[in-house]
Amino acid sequence: MDILISGAGVAGLPLAYWLRRFGFHPTVVERAGALVTGGYKIDVRGSALDVLRLMGAHDAVVEASTRMRGALLVDRAGTVINELSGDQFGHRVGGDLEIVRGDLCQILMDRASGVEIIFDDVIESITETPGRAEVTFRRGKPRAFDLVVGADGLHSNVRRLAFGDESEFLRDLGMYLCVYTVPNELGLDRMEVQYSEVGRVAALWATRAAAGAKACFGFAAGGRRIDLRDRRQQEEALRTVYDGIGWQVPRLLELMTDATDWYFDVAAQVDMKEWARGRVALTGDAAYCASPMSGQGSSLALVGAYVLAGELAAASGDHRTAFAEYDRLLRPYVIANQRLGIQSAAFMTQDPATAPAELSGSEIESVIDGSTRRIAEAANAIALKDYTPFRRT
Repeated sequence: MDILISGAGVAGLPLAYWLRRFGFHPTVVERAGALVTGGYKIDVRGSALDVLRLMGAHDAVVEASTRMRGALLVDRAGTVINELSGDQFGHRVGGDLEIVRGDLCQILMDRASGVEIIFDDVIESITETPGRAEVTFRRGKPRAFDLVVGADGLHSNVRRLAFGDESEFLRDLGMYLCVYTVPNELGLDRMEVQYSEVGRVAALWATRAAAGAKACFGFAAGGRRIDLRDRRQQEEALRTVYDGIGWQVPRLLELMTDATDWYFDVAAQVDMKEWARGRVALTGDAAYCASPMSGQGSSLALVGAYVLAGELAAASGDHRTAFAEYDRLLRPYVIANQRLGIQSAAFMTQDPATAPAELSGSEIESVIDGSTRRIAEAANAIALKDYTPFRRT
């Protein structure tokens, strides 16, 4: 079977790997001109660690992990009010791993060696015929595939083409998130510094390998409607929301205009009653984004790719049977992990009149420890099936 995957990311690359191992012929199309490197640091936990082991990628992820040493919690004047270990601050227990997204994608792409990957192109249309899916591209010539899988993120193009406008499926959590690179003027070495209050968080971190640091902001929308295509409006919103906070915030806001890797988006989840329609299926954030507020997006992507490919192999390519079983097995796991994002956002967006404006060091630590327990439970909320008998390569 010829299977087209849209998106060379944490969902699309492992899906391509598994499909090839099960004897299918995957092709990946990616909008970017090359593999996207850099990005935010992400975690792999619970059952997703088992997927990495099955792929033979676990040791490489361990080697490339951030190994963050700790986190300093500061008040709005920059005074340290608490210090946590890197694992405690990152909600990591047991063998949980943290890695920069681009480093993980490179490892996954190395494992998918031999898969056809088309960069700098995007799907324009998908037309189903009785036996195939006819696909047109923005740049390349039209091609026919047996199946098409959207692994192209929160704002999925494949989902829009096959299921409808994203407004039908996005669950807005009432927050905006922003990340960009700045000079590492504090000389941070595998350390993170964060200011936290209900409704506003500002952080700065640097990994052992980073030449620069990452400035990170998360704030409650509070009735604001910020245009996700208007960077000037986004920058102005940050200046307004973070007015009055000291520490390094004024300097970070001063540097944002020069950032070339600007990321600004709404914190949202994808809520769909079905992840497949005809010969088109979705996986990862395109199907069931839990939002960065959950801390489980990458793990969901890795597990979802494994289950989708495994069920296609178990069903000998019968996509109707495979898609139904993929949904049955994965949905409880998705629900458990999306609940994490909902709970986290609810805390950050609560009415400021009934919540402390600035959180103390002990309050932040208590919130982190409570979240860690919930994340650990959700991260292991699926028992992976053994698809080993279906491997062909």
